[in-house]
Amino acid sequence: MKGIRTFVGIFPPSEIRSAIADIQSTLRPGDPAVRWELQEKFHVTIKFLGDISSEQLHALKSLLHQALQPCRQFEIRLDTVGCFPDSRMPKIVWIGSARDENKEITKCFDAVERACTLAGFSKDDRSFHPHITIGRVKGRTSENLIKKIENTTFEPLQFLCTELLIMKSDLSPSGSAFSQLSSIPLTH
Repeated sequence: MKGIRTFVGIFPPSEIRSAIADIQSTLRPGDPAVRWELQEKFHVTIKFLGDISSEQLHALKSLLHQALQPCRQFEIRLDTVGCFPDSRMPKIVWIGSARDENKEITKCFDAVERACTLAGFSKDDRSFHPHITIGRVKGRTSENLIKKIENTTFEPLQFLCTELLIMKSDLSPSGSAFSQLSSIPLTH
């Protein structure tokens, strides 16, 4: 039986997603090697879990609610465009922060990791770099796109994170579609 493809994430408010789409539109022209993400899918992934059973989901919800109780609401600042793994061979185009100094999001990430470990999921070996994926490079990209990424500047975008969402991701030939499974509010 197929599981529920699940992740834990933070979704910015619609006005922030709209501002990100405006930034994304300046990068779009001239590079067919990039599949640009849809505005309604812009989010910060805290933890991707893959296919899980409904029993695992139920246990995870409970563990996450407990683990996130000490976490407070926090501001997320988006002030730069970058790419993974690097600008020479980009695979992911993202928007995020140039500095990793948001202690509250790191505290939430650590709490989610602990809860997921207790639920039987493996710990992520990669270091956490909060970002919003705005494009995925399929094939070789142009120097033009790399220059645009390196030269893109914008007024910082900031929003208050008040909750973490447990999301379902359904895959189809046209891409993925998200639906909310649960909301975990953060303390005021």
